[in-house]
Amino acid sequence: MNKKDLLTYQTIFSKIGLSETDAIVYATLVFNGEMLPTEIGKASGLYRPVVYKAIETLGEYKLIRISSRGKRKTYSAESPDRLEALFKEYEQSFFENLEDVYRIHESSTDKPTISVAEGEHAIRDVYNDVINTLDKNEMYYRYSSIKQFKKTTFIPKDYQYKRDKKGLERMVITGFANQPVRKRLGRTVKTIPKEFDLFEDEINLVIYKDKVSIIDYPSKVTINIKHKKFAEFQKKLFRLLFSKL
Repeated sequence: MNKKDLLTYQTIFSKIGLSETDAIVYATLVFNGEMLPTEIGKASGLYRPVVYKAIETLGEYKLIRISSRGKRKTYSAESPDRLEALFKEYEQSFFENLEDVYRIHESSTDKPTISVAEGEHAIRDVYNDVINTLDKNEMYYRYSSIKQFKKTTFIPKDYQYKRDKKGLERMVITGFANQPVRKRLGRTVKTIPKEFDLFEDEINLVIYKDKVSIIDYPSKVTINIKHKKFAEFQKKLFRLLFSKL
């Protein structure tokens, strides 16, 4: 048995949770056939207590057969078919446990995270995050300020190019004073009647993926909320209002 063969066994055994010494003992039996514990020790270079421990473990996994030579027990390797069966059992158990891990992960990551940032770069970060987070042809929602604030200061130079390249759709609710609204590819706009002053404060709100970002342009402050359920709730409210305008 050379080192390459032994390494192969160790790799296989590690995938089903067995140790290096378990692999050595099993490989020794595969190459040598039926053996006494003392013979296994001599052939493998392992001490007798280690050999017995490996025999016990291999027996639990039904990877060895027990016979007798006179009054003494001998051991031989079971067919590699047993290794294949063990791996399939391990694979099934792995995917069953993985489902639990997914559930735990989703429950732990669905807790809201809130961040506040200041400065022109913070507003640009929101625009960039919209582009980078959304997948191709996805939709985002925006409440837009009633006044024509000079937003070009805050919008990244390549924002529109990247947005259009991804084919991002957007629904916009804006103020009456923004009419007439220029038609743009991928954008649907509706306006709030002039008797309402919901957009007098130059504050925009963007809803995308699992995030809601509030942009206060005059104070250059952003409030960013990441929470899937909250974002979905805000999307429903937006669509409801949009359908009534």
